[in-house]
Amino acid sequence: MRCPSCLAETPGRPRFCPSCGTRLAAPVAVEVRKIVTVVFCDLAESTALSERLDPESLRAVLIRYFTLMRDQLAWHGGTVEKFIGDAVMAVFGVPELHEDDALRAARAAVDMRAALERLNDDLERDLGIRLRARIGVNTGEVVTSGHAHGDQALVAGEAVNAAARLQQLAGPGEILLGPETWRLVGPSAVGVAVGPLELRGKRHPVTAWRLDSMRSDDPAVIRRFDIPFVDRRESLHELDRTLDGIISRRHCRIVTLHGEAGVGKTRLARLWAERAGRRGVLVGSGRCRPYGAGGTLLGVADAVRELVTVGTPDPEALAVLRDGLLKDGTPNPSQQETSWALRSVLESLGRSTYVLIVLDDVQWAGGPVFDMLGELAEELRDAPVMVLCVARSDLFDRLPGWQPASRLALPRLGPDDSRLLVSELAEVTAHDGALLERIAERAEGNPLYLEQLVAMLGDGGEPHGLPLTVHALIAARVERLGPDARAMLECATVVGREFSVEELRAVSGTGEPGDLLEELGRKSFVEHRTEATFRFASGLIQEVVYGGMAKRRRAELHERFAGWLAAGEGGDEAVGTHLEQAYRHRADLGPPDEHTVRLRGEAAARLSGAGTLALRRSDLSRAEKLLSRGAELLGPAHPGWLQVSGRVAETAITLGDVERGRLLLTEVLERATGDADALVAAHASLYLSHFDPAGSFEVARRAIPVFEVAGDELGLARAWTLVAQEAQGRGRFAETRGMLQRALGHAVRSDAELERATILGNMAASLWLGPEPAPVAISQCRGLLAAHGRDRGTVRAVVRCPLAVLLATRGKFDEARATLAAAEQSFADLRHAYADAFVPIFSAAVESLAGRWDVAEELLLRACARAEALGDAQLLVTASRDLAGTLLRRGDLAGAERWAGTALEGSPVDAPMNTAELHAIRAEVLAARGAEDSSRELMDLALREAGGTDSPACRAAVLLGNARGLALLGADEESGAAARGAAAEFAAKGHLVGKGWAAAVRR
Repeated sequence: MRCPSCLAETPGRPRFCPSCGTRLAAPVAVEVRKIVTVVFCDLAESTALSERLDPESLRAVLIRYFTLMRDQLAWHGGTVEKFIGDAVMAVFGVPELHEDDALRAARAAVDMRAALERLNDDLERDLGIRLRARIGVNTGEVVTSGHAHGDQALVAGEAVNAAARLQQLAGPGEILLGPETWRLVGPSAVGVAVGPLELRGKRHPVTAWRLDSMRSDDPAVIRRFDIPFVDRRESLHELDRTLDGIISRRHCRIVTLHGEAGVGKTRLARLWAERAGRRGVLVGSGRCRPYGAGGTLLGVADAVRELVTVGTPDPEALAVLRDGLLKDGTPNPSQQETSWALRSVLESLGRSTYVLIVLDDVQWAGGPVFDMLGELAEELRDAPVMVLCVARSDLFDRLPGWQPASRLALPRLGPDDSRLLVSELAEVTAHDGALLERIAERAEGNPLYLEQLVAMLGDGGEPHGLPLTVHALIAARVERLGPDARAMLECATVVGREFSVEELRAVSGTGEPGDLLEELGRKSFVEHRTEATFRFASGLIQEVVYGGMAKRRRAELHERFAGWLAAGEGGDEAVGTHLEQAYRHRADLGPPDEHTVRLRGEAAARLSGAGTLALRRSDLSRAEKLLSRGAELLGPAHPGWLQVSGRVAETAITLGDVERGRLLLTEVLERATGDADALVAAHASLYLSHFDPAGSFEVARRAIPVFEVAGDELGLARAWTLVAQEAQGRGRFAETRGMLQRALGHAVRSDAELERATILGNMAASLWLGPEPAPVAISQCRGLLAAHGRDRGTVRAVVRCPLAVLLATRGKFDEARATLAAAEQSFADLRHAYADAFVPIFSAAVESLAGRWDVAEELLLRACARAEALGDAQLLVTASRDLAGTLLRRGDLAGAERWAGTALEGSPVDAPMNTAELHAIRAEVLAARGAEDSSRELMDLALREAGGTDSPACRAAVLLGNARGLALLGADEESGAAARGAAAEFAAKGHLVGKGWAAAVRR
């Protein structure tokens, strides 16, 4: 640490500066979250042992036992946290995290058991006793300060308790591994499943694994080397060219194949080495290890050992190597003599063959390895020797002075190759293509990540979480960062996958982060996007770094960033999202205090505001998510919950989740009591009335005064729309103009997109069915689109549907279909569930006008099914009415009668726009069956109802139906008169297709 007074560097953590004597503050322990592996080891039958031995002898035995266990744990990199009675607890991952902590813990457990057996030989000889231990090993998330407290590390979390429970359930001499530990070490372990076990504190039984032994640590044991190799042709060719140059020039060359962990370096090197071997090259392979038995040159020794068993090296040099390097990996008798001997052996082998040394995992190598490689490159002459060092790219950060003759970077796989590898890994499983595509995208071209994400599917899950193997690799990289760089990376995770320098300053609260960003970029944690913006090199890095922060720190950073956004131009959604995260992290830590409650309220207000705005703009999916989050934060006890939940319900219904929406609206209506909730109750009643069209008019009339007193423009737009729709149902389209114009004014002032679209759609429907001639109606519909639809997809979709039918009445079928196709695409973009019933009704009208009755029938059957599923009575009446008429035209009398009955049953009593046509349809069915009196009675009724409307379309449809029915009854003169009346109505409307139908009946 650095003294704040004299700025002198002080080793360790002294209480006073050794240079100037200033008292130094103790380092602040920063809480972090880590995934670690915990080991519990306890002696079995220790009570009986204490009864047999004198306390002094027992103490001596326990000291030897504790020392032995601690040595085994420490040798593998574990930290003994505490001794509890005769139990030992150790943690792998604190204070230093390793990517293979679970493997280290499992190997340590096996070595502890073996070491105890060796100790038992002495104890049995001296005291006549044998010790038997029970060991539990478990992996999971803990919280730690990252510092040692005295001589012990402090960790807390459920993973610790689970390890202790496993140890208690293990039999004498047994090692039990928790399920997450087994997933991490499984390929390297030999064991059997045990369980399911009931662990105290766990809600569900746990399957543990009894560990018998550990296999080799060769990567081929752990990784999937059995699947076909994907791409890498360019890298293989580059290696071939390098080897060709070494052979032709007969010199020694050091080549480093580097890339991130999991990108496929080892497999590529092995594949290429096999290819080189088939060319007659003498190949020796070795691997450096992060820790373990043997000297510092053990990886080199493994490679040379393979070479000398095949070639004929210099005997004198070989003898030197056998006494040191080949014996235990140490440079005996000295580094210089070992280097000389290795050069001599390679020179003698190079006289008769070509030599390739593959040295894997060079990032773990110590200084002697690099010294020896440097000497080979400088002093080995006239020998075609290639040394291929396989390493992670961070080797060059750790040893910037390491300069091999050439570097070959192995990049990630491209998108196409990633998809190919996923398909190979998933084989013929029944997983859907979209899921595998998401896996390929998430892994971002790293084969190991792909492999582990696909493996999660085999475990019955989906790759939403992060495989612990991948987490361990990334977390270990992050932990090697300095504290300042890591802190800056943590701040960036709060912003998102992409972030700007300005945003980073706001979250970190520090000055210019340029140097730290440069370091993070050099180490492949982040990438430059533009001059002022950066991006995480992988989304998985962001996940791991964010997950490694204590929740309290996450909350602080989210709140700080939300404040900065709110002070600038940040929208409600962004501000609310960060406030929500801050609240949830604080709430996870205990009962909410005043500050936490305030965060919740602010987050709910922001999210609800953003959701309301999204709803007004017809961004339905986004609105539903934001409003639901706001309602959840508020909770039913909050006064604002009723209003927000009402909007959630409305959005859910529009998206097709009708049952949920209706139940929620009903609950809102039941809870809305008293004057304070009158506005909420009026909105809920009005929306629920869509499912009971007969009563909607009265509901709207009662709601209008409530909305007027409150100045609620949205409510007034909705209420006046329902009033206008009632007039439309009565066929009084001229009356609706003023109502709809009034409703439109309210909708425009409330900036409500859906309501504006609904009103304009009703205006277009009035133009279609009302007295305006079709050419005039078409022109006015286009005027509505020009005035209101430029940037409003919902408006364009709704208005285009009646416009398409108007075009079809003029015989412009191709233009009508194109107009409907555009409307359907707009609805699809909006995810408006009602479009599945709405659009087919208009499409069927167009196809009926085109004479394609079979297509119309199929469309209307679909519309009826969808309207019924949505519970929309009005849509079902309309679709059923049109389906009845279509089936009649197809000669299906029974079907026409059945669907006409369905429509009449659901239609309001005073709605002649429906009932007039339905009575005409039933009259024609009865005429076809010869029931003249009943048929004529219904014809007269239909004619009276249609005559009370100002709709030429309705009057023409009834007259045309009557003409057909009268013709079936043999009343040709009356039929002709009805047909002429229909033709006149069609002519008044400019309905060219209808005129043709009427003329056909007259003939």
